[in-house]
Amino acid sequence: MRFVIKIGTSLLTTPEHKLDEAFLKRVIGEIADIKQKGNDVVIVSSGAVAAGRSEMSFEKEKKNIPYRQALAAIGQGILMKTYHDFFARQGIAVAQALLTNYDFTNRENFLNTKNVFELLLKQNAVPVVNENDVTTVAELKFGDNDMLSAKTAAMVSADFLIILTDVDGLFLEDPKNNPHAKLIPVVEKVDESVKKLARGARSTSSLGGMVTKLEAAEYVTSVGIPMFIVSGRQEGVLRKIVAFCEKKDMLRQAKHDMKATFFPSSVNRLASQKKWLKPKLHKNAWIEIDAGAQKALMEMGKSLLPKGVMSVHGDFRRGDVVSVKCNKKEIGYGQINYDAVDVDKIKKHHSDEIEQILGFSFEEELIHRDRLVIQH
Repeated sequence: MRFVIKIGTSLLTTPEHKLDEAFLKRVIGEIADIKQKGNDVVIVSSGAVAAGRSEMSFEKEKKNIPYRQALAAIGQGILMKTYHDFFARQGIAVAQALLTNYDFTNRENFLNTKNVFELLLKQNAVPVVNENDVTTVAELKFGDNDMLSAKTAAMVSADFLIILTDVDGLFLEDPKNNPHAKLIPVVEKVDESVKKLARGARSTSSLGGMVTKLEAAEYVTSVGIPMFIVSGRQEGVLRKIVAFCEKKDMLRQAKHDMKATFFPSSVNRLASQKKWLKPKLHKNAWIEIDAGAQKALMEMGKSLLPKGVMSVHGDFRRGDVVSVKCNKKEIGYGQINYDAVDVDKIKKHHSDEIEQILGFSFEEELIHRDRLVIQH
C-alpha cells in the first residue's frame, strides 16, 4: 500500500519553537516499520517556519509573507537535516520536495513531479514534501499543508492519507474547551453540518486547523482516497492505522475500534481517474497501437510502451491527454509522457532505446497505467 502522512507543526515543534526530536525519532521508527512491510510512504511536513525561529528571531517579527519566507529559508535546512539523520539510522534515504500550487495546476510540472516521486518510491526513498515558502507568491500558496497533503496524495495515487495532528480527530465540540467532548469515528460525507463543527478549532503554532483538514478530506475522498485525522501523540499510531487499513471491513471497524476520525472515499479510483482525464482529452490527436499492445492494456493492465505504437496522429504536447486507438477504434485515453514529434520517432522501438534516439528520456512508458483509462 501507499501512504501519504502529513505531520503538523504542533507535533513537530516544542513550545520553545524548537524541533521535537523525541517525537520525530518515534514517528520515523514507525514509518521504517511500515516500509519494512513493503509499503510506500510520502511525508508532508510542516515545521520549517517554526524551526527557523529556533535559529533566528527578528527584533520585531511580523506575520506577513516575507517574514515567514525568511524563517522558512532558515528552518528548512534544519528540518531536512533532522529527517535525514533519523532516517539514516534506519538505512532509509530521504528526498526533499518543495512544491507550490503551480506544480499541481501546470500539466508539465505535474507530470515531471509525479514521475520523480515514482522513481524515488521505486528506489525505496521517502520523499519529504513541504510548500516552497521562499518563492511562493500569495496567489499560489496553499495557506497550510493540509491541502498540500491531499493534492500530493492524489498526485502519487496514494491508497490512504493520514493527517497526524495534536487531537484524536473531529469532535462534536472543541475538546480543548470541553475535555468530555465526543469523538466522531466516521464521517461519510463532509457537508455543511460537519464543517460547522470544525470552525474555531485552531492551533496556535500552525496556519491550519480542523477547517482546513476537512477541506483536505473533502478533496481527497472525492478522488477516491480515504483519509484519517488522528493524534500523532498516540503511541504506535501509524502501526495501528496501517493494520486497520489491511482489514476488509474497515468502515464497521472504524466505528468501534479506532481512536481517530475516518473519512471513507466517496468514489472509486477508476471513476475519479476518468472524471479527471476525460474533460482534458485532446481533440483531433490520437495514437494507433497494434493488437499486442491492445491486449497488454485491456487484459493485462499494463502501461503503454513505444514498441506497441504503430502511428501518431495530430499534434500534442507532453502532459496532454490523448486517445489510444486500435484498428481506428478508441480503446482508451491517458496522459502522454512525450510530445507527438518524439512519439513518432520512438514508435516501434524498445523503451531502452528512447534515450539513444531522442538524446533524453523522461519515462520508459508513453502512458503509465495510473494515468490511463481503458474503455471495456
